[in-house]
Amino acid sequence: MVAVRSVISAPKVALYARYSSDQQRAASIEDQFRNCRRKADAENWCIAETYADEAMSGADSNRPQYQAMLAAANRREFDVLLIDDLSRLSRDQVESERVIRRLEFLGIRIVAVTDGYDSETKSATRKIQRGVKNLINEMRLDELREQVHRGLTGQAMKNYWCGGRPYGYRLKPILDPTQKDAYGESARIGTVLEIDSDQAAVISEIFESYARGISYFSIARSLNERGVASPGSTWKRKVRRCRGWVASAVRVILRNPLYTGLVRWNVSQFVRDPDTGKHKRCRRSEKEWVRHRDESLRIVSDDLFERVREGMERHASNDKRLKSGGKSKFLLSGLLYCATCGANYVMGDGYKYACSSYLHGRACSNAVRVRRDKAEAVILGGIHEQLRDPDRVTLMVAEMQKHLTQLLREHAARSHEAPQELKELEARLDRLRRRLKDGDPDMTTDELQAAIERAEAKHRQLQRGLQGGDVGRVLEAVPRAAELCDERITLGLSGDAKASEEARLVLRELIPDRIRLSPKPDGSLWAHSAIHPAALLLAAGYRGRGDRI
Repeated sequence: MVAVRSVISAPKVALYARYSSDQQRAASIEDQFRNCRRKADAENWCIAETYADEAMSGADSNRPQYQAMLAAANRREFDVLLIDDLSRLSRDQVESERVIRRLEFLGIRIVAVTDGYDSETKSATRKIQRGVKNLINEMRLDELREQVHRGLTGQAMKNYWCGGRPYGYRLKPILDPTQKDAYGESARIGTVLEIDSDQAAVISEIFESYARGISYFSIARSLNERGVASPGSTWKRKVRRCRGWVASAVRVILRNPLYTGLVRWNVSQFVRDPDTGKHKRCRRSEKEWVRHRDESLRIVSDDLFERVREGMERHASNDKRLKSGGKSKFLLSGLLYCATCGANYVMGDGYKYACSSYLHGRACSNAVRVRRDKAEAVILGGIHEQLRDPDRVTLMVAEMQKHLTQLLREHAARSHEAPQELKELEARLDRLRRRLKDGDPDMTTDELQAAIERAEAKHRQLQRGLQGGDVGRVLEAVPRAAELCDERITLGLSGDAKASEEARLVLRELIPDRIRLSPKPDGSLWAHSAIHPAALLLAAGYRGRGDRI
């Protein structure tokens, strides 16, 4: 095979933008992108991808586009991350420093246009700059939180409503005709609740039904059978279910003293776990609560509410396992979803998977259950078959061959850029070696050495071109990758919790869109999945199959 010279293309740039709340302008994303594109044009950079999170707090690291950007960075899909300012990445000081260090370790340059931050500036200078900026960003978030909380507390002390829209009530704005807003209309000075008669009737029915001994589940099923709109039916959810009553919703209503006319504010707060990044509701001291009674909001009597409370205490389970949560135990947990309503399939008992919406209140019409062992046999059997099929592997190798051939042609077409690319790479190597010699407060010696080794390997590749043997080694990895995935999935069926978790991670890579379970009129259940060979090695996609369970 004739050796073809390989070069690195002009730096590929990814743009990331974010704004915090529904009250801010969506045009903020466009403004940030415009500022970033101006910088990219000035540097003659090629914009490869854009990522944007709308109405999402910078304190939350679980932003979909933020995570997609980090995943693309791990796959080396861009060379430069361009942002308007560092607060767009995160307003959490620890998270911001962590992600910046991770991106720099991957060799990705970070440029914040407004802040003037550039990760290729002198090490000590950039560390001081971003440290101060990240601290200011986090302090600003704390100040905003305190200001909002202080303002809401003041509103609560004036007997205004400061929460969301509770089921059974409508929100009524209070206007002051002596004050005008920016549009010349009467200013809104607060919000109060007023009873929604239709929903209040449902609330009364729920309380009376439970007091007669009817379970949460039976109440939810009855409401769904009659087509009563659930609390979430008008919510703008993007992930969780929006329609249908479930047992947990009934339980929450029965525990809410608001229906007796007792209005409470500042009862709890959400605190972020520094390890998991998830928010946990924590109860505040009663001394911090703001309470008042409003008889105009009463829907149920004190006597009925007390009888319900006593009944709930009698039926409460003392089994801590039901209250502490836990990790998924089975191989397909979290990978199955109902095609009818979109809810997850969960273990309905010790043996069978069932649609969670159907299981907890008949909010879904899909009543078909499937044994766990049969689901694993059918679904995983199909995956094993494809990973072990020599023809399938041969097809993957052929597709990979086409892919690499196209890359070689593109590299050859840009071969005139090689001298400049070599010069830039040599300059980067010099900087890394100086940092290793002088010491670097941001990166350990091992991290710097690893970065130098990657840059040297790329330098050697650039000098000699991509040889035919390199292509052969890449293609030889495809069958072994398939074997390793197959072995990991098989070990996951052994019952070992750790092996099961590792196998589930492999399945998530192989099946990025999860497995759709569709019920048919004859009572059968069909599983639809699409294996993504790119999880093994970059290759063309495969459309998957449907299997009857």
